[in-house]
Amino acid sequence: MDFLLSNYAPLRTSSQTFADTFYNLLPQTEQLDIAVGYITSDSLSELQKAVELNHVQKLNLIIGMHYIEHFTQVEYKTALKLNDFLRDNNAGEVRLVTPFRFHGKLYSFQSGNKSFAGIIGSNNLSSIVENQNRIYESSILIQDEETLKKMSGFISSLSEKATENIADLHIDTFKTNNALLEGQDYVERAKPEDWAQCLNARTATVFDIPIKETPQSNLNVFFGKGRETVRTGVVKPRHWYEAEIIVSKSITSQIGYPKAQSDTASFDVITDDGWKFKCKVSGDYSKNFRSEGDLRVLGKWLKGRLENAGVLVTGEPVTNVVLQNYGRTSFSLTKTSIDNLWYLDFGVKNE
Repeated sequence: MDFLLSNYAPLRTSSQTFADTFYNLLPQTEQLDIAVGYITSDSLSELQKAVELNHVQKLNLIIGMHYIEHFTQVEYKTALKLNDFLRDNNAGEVRLVTPFRFHGKLYSFQSGNKSFAGIIGSNNLSSIVENQNRIYESSILIQDEETLKKMSGFISSLSEKATENIADLHIDTFKTNNALLEGQDYVERAKPEDWAQCLNARTATVFDIPIKETPQSNLNVFFGKGRETVRTGVVKPRHWYEAEIIVSKSITSQIGYPKAQSDTASFDVITDDGWKFKCKVSGDYSKNFRSEGDLRVLGKWLKGRLENAGVLVTGEPVTNVVLQNYGRTSFSLTKTSIDNLWYLDFGVKNE
C-alpha cells in the first residue's frame, strides 16, 4: 500500500501523485473499472484518449452523483459520446448510479481477468487532468490480492444493483452554471468597476486574431501526438483545453502589437464576459499567443464559449463550421489606456 498525494507546495512529499500512478498503470491494463462521484467534460475526453493511446481493451465507468445532482449539458453530451464510443467498439459502457448519491472514488486495474492494482481515496475523475486545480487530494494504491478482489467485487455489485446505462435514462434537467474558469489557477473574476473602467479605457488599437482550422494545433492541440514517457511507455494525451493561437506575421508586425522578449510580451487581459488573467506572446515574430501560467486558461475561455453555445462537443475538433455556427471565427485584442491592460472579446451579438 502506497500513499498518493498531490504534492503541492509547501506540503511536498516523496509520494507519487494520483495522475502519475494512474497513467503508469495503463500500459499494463486490459480492463479498467472506475466508480466515482463526479466527472468533468474534459476528464471524460482525456480518459477516452488515454484508453485509446495505451490500448486498454475495456473501460467501465460508473458516475455516482450526477443523476441526482444533474450534469451540465456539456458534461452530459460528453458522457453520452464516451458511452457510444465504448458500446460501438464492444469496449465497455458508462453507467449512472440512480437510487442514491454514490460519492466513492474507486479505480480497478485488471489484466488477464484479474485485478492487479487499485486506487481508493479522494480523487474524482478530474484528477487525471494534471494540475487541474490546487485542491490537495490523497489516495492509496492497493496491490493486496484480497483487497483488490473485494474492490472489484464491490464495483461489480454496484453496477449490477444500482446503475443504469446513461443512454437508457431520460435526462432533461441540467445545471445552468458551467463556469469553467471558476476556481482556475491564474484566473480571477474582474471586479465590476474594473471591467467598466477597462471598457471606457479602450483605444483605437485593435487586432482581430483569426482562430485557424488546424488539425493538431491552435484550439486542436488535444488531437496532436500525446506526451510519451520513453522509459515507461506511458502515453498521456494533451489536455482538452490546452491552446496556443498562432498569429500571422501580417498581424504581429503591425504597430502596437505586443512584442516577444520585451516589456510588452506579458500583459493582463479583462474579457468581455468578466474574467481577468495574464496572456503573453512568444516565438518568432511574436507569433504564439497564449495564456500565461497555464495554457488551459485561454483554451477554457475560448473552447468553453463554443461548448456552452452548443456548437462544440467536448472531444471533437474545432472547425470553421463550428466557429461559423458560433458566430465568430476570430477574437479581438484591444489596447487600453491603462498600463499593461488589454481587452479580450469573443462575444457574439444576439440579433
